[in-house]
Amino acid sequence: MFSVFVLAYKSTGTTEKKMKIKGTWELVAISALTIFFLLFAVFNLGAVTMPSSCWQPTKAAPNVEELPMVFDLGSDQQVKSVYVFLRDAKRTKFVLYGCSVADVEPRTEDWRILASYDKDPANSVHFCNWGKQDFGATSVRRLKFVFDANVSDGKIGEILVISTNNTLVEVVGVETGGYKMLEDPARLVDEQYSVKLPLTQKYSAYFDEMYFMRTAEEHLNFVEPYEWTHPPLGKLIIASGILTFGMNPFGWRIFGVLAAASMIPILFLLTKRMFRSALAGFFAAFLLTFEFMHFSLARLATGEIYIALFSLLMFYFAFDYLSSRDVAKKRAQTSLFLSIVFFGCCVAVKWIAVFGLAAILILILISNLRDKKPIITDYKTVLAGLFVAAAIYIAAYIPALFAGEGHGLMDIFKLQIYMFGYHSGIDATHPFSSPWWCWPLMFNPDPQVHVPLWMYSNTFDGTVSSIVLMGNPIIWWCSIPALILIAVRVLITKFKKTGRDCSVELFILIPFLLQWIPFLFISRILFIYHFMPNVPFMILAITYWINELHMRPTTRKSTALFVILYLLVLVSAAALFFLFYPVISGYPVTYEYKESLKWLSGWSF
Repeated sequence: MFSVFVLAYKSTGTTEKKMKIKGTWELVAISALTIFFLLFAVFNLGAVTMPSSCWQPTKAAPNVEELPMVFDLGSDQQVKSVYVFLRDAKRTKFVLYGCSVADVEPRTEDWRILASYDKDPANSVHFCNWGKQDFGATSVRRLKFVFDANVSDGKIGEILVISTNNTLVEVVGVETGGYKMLEDPARLVDEQYSVKLPLTQKYSAYFDEMYFMRTAEEHLNFVEPYEWTHPPLGKLIIASGILTFGMNPFGWRIFGVLAAASMIPILFLLTKRMFRSALAGFFAAFLLTFEFMHFSLARLATGEIYIALFSLLMFYFAFDYLSSRDVAKKRAQTSLFLSIVFFGCCVAVKWIAVFGLAAILILILISNLRDKKPIITDYKTVLAGLFVAAAIYIAAYIPALFAGEGHGLMDIFKLQIYMFGYHSGIDATHPFSSPWWCWPLMFNPDPQVHVPLWMYSNTFDGTVSSIVLMGNPIIWWCSIPALILIAVRVLITKFKKTGRDCSVELFILIPFLLQWIPFLFISRILFIYHFMPNVPFMILAITYWINELHMRPTTRKSTALFVILYLLVLVSAAALFFLFYPVISGYPVTYEYKESLKWLSGWSF
């Protein structure tokens, strides 16, 4: 990394050919960035195991309404809470009692109510996550869980008892109150050490993972999918991770990390091609490596990071097509075909990919008009690409065809209509939804609107673990004037008719606008993660002006200014990444540290 900066400094002011970093150093630099990202993204990504043996009240004992389960702690213990691993999405309801007597069968009056627990899917979504029940410090010898057998039918993977010292209390025995169990109640405490305190997101699903990874598992088991409002390719990729590494947090997240890591060299290649500069490519790749949203979505098992990857590939090949079709027609047609194929992958994750395709078609149209070509060119290649894209989209539904009692292609077609109806008619609200226009600012003057999306929070032993979805301020806020100035340059070029080629500027502006402005016309609730496909173009906008500064006539002053700004932006982006790392990764820190990062009034995490 240091050598790259040295080479960058030495090459400044020389010819463009001399400025380019040798291929070996390019490989070393981008490999270093990618490996760095992988190391940080995999650190505390997720456990490779989770409780697997489950106990279910409705299958434990027949014909009972209340099912008591008594945990013997061996001696009086100072306890304050219990954790319950909720393996499925069904309801879990119990009343928790405690007593301090040593008798094997305490009298009714010896028990005192500690807490009531009711995890109802009608009120909140849960799947493969730990439910926590605090009841304050108390001294008990036994804990009695009285399950409501009429409604509590959720699978419980494990129950942990936590002491006032925030340590795990050993359960020495499980008593069933005389009921003959059809399932061994020891399953509730047979994997006590499969997790380690504190129980962060490393050991469970959080936020929208509970929709996506649940559906991924259902696809593997050919069960009717729970999440049907988006096409299934993203969930199938998550399912591939589960199939490879098991049904655990690491398994359902790892492919997202790999997808995010692969975006770094891809953006390097795109930027290097656009600006004909390896320095510019390294600059853009470095910023993406330390971009907050890119990092957080990589570690979240939803579809957004796959959209970002396929979108970047789509634009990479689109740029290659536009820049090479006059000199290498066969290669250009291949790139156009691949661009549309990756559009098919992208739209098979979420429909918002159509905004990116619209941007590409407009760019091609502008290029044709500028070069006085026919408005429609290479239509055979376009049709071939669309055919493959459609095949990818349909193929993504193959597991759904075999789900449950089976489905036909007409069912899949009807599902598309239901999906459109759902998204056009949804009137749900969410405390962390935000309007489209405030995403680049990460701010809304209304203090009730929280633009950064708070996805996870947990407290333990004086620390707090949070995950918020937001952008790196140095990247997002610097991109705003960068984009505005690019737009001004394009307008000046057009009105003054200087004849200057604005292909690069338009390739930054049009995709950015086409993947942002259409949200103005979408009435459903929106979230800042919808902005993720635009992050590479925000980075390209900043890179554009850094590269412009570098390409100015060489003087000692301009060289120094370039090096200072180049390094200042990179160091600032990296410094903010490390500063905010705890709240974008879930790493436990003190409450005071977390609060110190709330720079704006609408930032909640």
